[in-house]
Amino acid sequence: MQQGTMTRTLSEPQFASYVDALAADPERQAQLTELLREDHPVYDQRETATIVRMRGWILLALGRTRLSDSALHFVLEELDNGTDAYLVAAAARALRSYPSPTAALAPFILCAITNIRYHDESVSFEQYGEYAVSPTGTSPVRELLATLVWLGSHARSVLHEVEALRTPQGGLPSKLWSEVGQAVEAIRGEGQVEQLGPKTCCTRQEDFGNAVSWALDSRRGCEPVESIVFEDHAGGSLTFKDFFRGHPSIVVFFYTRCDNPLKCSLTVTKLARVQKLLEERGLADHIHTAAITYDPAFDLPHRLRGYGQNRGVRLDARHRMLRTPDGLDALRAYFQLGVNFVESLVNRHRVEAYILDAEGRIAVSFERTRWDERQVVDRTLQVLREK
Repeated sequence: MQQGTMTRTLSEPQFASYVDALAADPERQAQLTELLREDHPVYDQRETATIVRMRGWILLALGRTRLSDSALHFVLEELDNGTDAYLVAAAARALRSYPSPTAALAPFILCAITNIRYHDESVSFEQYGEYAVSPTGTSPVRELLATLVWLGSHARSVLHEVEALRTPQGGLPSKLWSEVGQAVEAIRGEGQVEQLGPKTCCTRQEDFGNAVSWALDSRRGCEPVESIVFEDHAGGSLTFKDFFRGHPSIVVFFYTRCDNPLKCSLTVTKLARVQKLLEERGLADHIHTAAITYDPAFDLPHRLRGYGQNRGVRLDARHRMLRTPDGLDALRAYFQLGVNFVESLVNRHRVEAYILDAEGRIAVSFERTRWDERQVVDRTLQVLREK
């Protein structure tokens, strides 16, 4: 029996035991990372709250191992755009098992504090899925501050922002100020470390870049999806080939019922910024953009149009919001989307954007952590210039 088939049928207690067994076996620990893929069969048709418990337990298991580079990307994703207290706290704890602390991690930790500080709920890691408040309980901010202590002088680039947390304007209750002080002392520790220069919250180094490129001769053809029919924000009908062949395109995925403001809403807002950059460079007529919904049954044209207009998206023949009336399966396979469902509703998805070449083939993908608008435009310009 294949692993995916086996894990799909596990109850939650069985799943927790399975994760514990993987963590305890050095030869199988890599399978923990595989379990974090949003499209893994283990999450199919499970409620969102269940997935939170499952993923949190995997992150905690990673914290008991030596965090690999491949698993690191999932941990940084949770710190970058996570809003669930349990998952953010577990990700912060997992990061401390990474064997190579570096200055490039500091902005992710600070960004997570900024995102979660007003939702700093008590959590407990003693048992699977436990949220109960107990003497041994913790919270995401406490775990993040402990991770700054672990990072120590590597976090010099965010020292000023961390110091500001110990003020009435910092957004943290005074009961946490002593722990902020411990982080400040650790960051001020002696020793020479690499410097990132002037940075602000959520600024990224390319050390942990989220972009993957494919050379011209290695790109998959779009023949399996070129006949897919879309309906756009105005109710018009067109095929994948109609819209995506003949010019490069920038494609993002979203759905209007997403309740994480750091994922879909921000993704579409950033697409609007990409469009403005294209206009400034005189490229708006040469590069198409599209926002495609994960939730085509609910996101009808009027919802697509309203969602885009509220976030400043340009909507015309070259820049569209799209749905697939016949379902998402073919596109899900072509783009290898990091999404899973309970019935027709999304229960987990990653942040993802793509650059397609003039043949509709995927040239570049941006996955997990938030992408930079200028970087996307610059990479698309490279694709436009390809011979």
